Amino acid sequence: MRICLVNTFHYRRGGDCTYTFDLADLLRSKGHEVVHFAMSHEENVDSEYSEFFVDQIDFGDAFRSANPIDRFRAFKRSLHSNEVRHKFGQLLDKTQPDVVHLQNFRRHLTFSVVRAAKERDLPVVFTAHDYDPICPNSLLLARGRICTACKGKHFYKAALVRCKENSLAGSLAIALEGTFTRLLKYYDLIDIIITPSAFARDRLVDCGFNPDRVRVVHNFIETSSYAPHYGGDGVIYFGRLVVEKGLDRLVRMAQGMPDVRIMLAGDGPERKRLEALSEELGVKSDTGNVEFLGYVDRGHLHRIVSKTMCVAMPSIWYENFPYTVLEAFALGKPVVASDIGGLPEMVADGETGLLFEPGSVRGLDGAIRYLQENPGRAEEMGRKARQRVEREFDGETHYGRIMEIYRSLA
Repeated sequence: MRICLVNTFHYRRGGDCTYTFDLADLLRSKGHEVVHFAMSHEENVDSEYSEFFVDQIDFGDAFRSANPIDRFRAFKRSLHSNEVRHKFGQLLDKTQPDVVHLQNFRRHLTFSVVRAAKERDLPVVFTAHDYDPICPNSLLLARGRICTACKGKHFYKAALVRCKENSLAGSLAIALEGTFTRLLKYYDLIDIIITPSAFARDRLVDCGFNPDRVRVVHNFIETSSYAPHYGGDGVIYFGRLVVEKGLDRLVRMAQGMPDVRIMLAGDGPERKRLEALSEELGVKSDTGNVEFLGYVDRGHLHRIVSKTMCVAMPSIWYENFPYTVLEAFALGKPVVASDIGGLPEMVADGETGLLFEPGSVRGLDGAIRYLQENPGRAEEMGRKARQRVEREFDGETHYGRIMEIYRSLA
């Protein structure tokens, strides 16, 4: 088969990008052809299809502009793009794929990709890596708290709660975009929606999506690329430094555990605030036990994680099926995670890690202390974590499930 994978970014930026590249490698290893479509970006990896990629747009800069015309153009671009429809149509005509598989595409590439595919009678599959179909800001989170104000597709409420970075202009834009998408029934054009977790599927069905069109297919990881190491010292979080990850709890916990090294690997909009908090609490690495590693390449990151006791995931949003947990398991590390969203589907409490109440510094502290005081249990959990990821979240299992969907449509 020939599969067209569509994702906004064509470099390893987040979980959606990781999945796109890993799926492409998996499909090629089974003899299938893969075609990519994305937005142009200076960090993109090389692609033979880059001539069809569309011009880059930064919505953050556009909506922060003092010029109302710039903001209007950005809003209009988030709804429809003639450039996207034209270039994607050219790519489809040239490559003639059997299936179009969308990842994150909504605001940068827009539903113009779906319309172009349907004009050519192509089946369309969409993997919902977040909650975009039911939440204008995609996180079910507003001002650091779980938010379901828009349940029932009342997307105008996004503007009332200002869920987009507490910005009225940004929140109004996503409220209008969500309402526009609902009124035109764009999601009805998609044949199958895939969610990586059962939790996410339940949320979509609860908000009115046809359960026959929403399928659960877990993310996967090729464990052959990960050498497990059981046991170690210290705690690490790796991934984007964003508010929904609840990382301020990890920094606050450090104050009561000065003997435990805590590392944050990655970058993002929360880094400055987290560093300022660690300095305020006196736990930053020059005098304390919290170290900000910044961006670390994959090979070096794996070596660092291999030496730690566990990986922390103190999220305050409904995590879907994060790659951080899969990678931790593949490296033989238990995960201390918030009992929220899809995380309990991954972390079996007391077996492959420990769960604690979301947002609770005391709960996080207690879980880390338990592993610190029981290194044998930490090592045992790490071994079970590796066994589980090999057994349930491997490439072969994923391939079988994804091909079942492709073949049913093509």
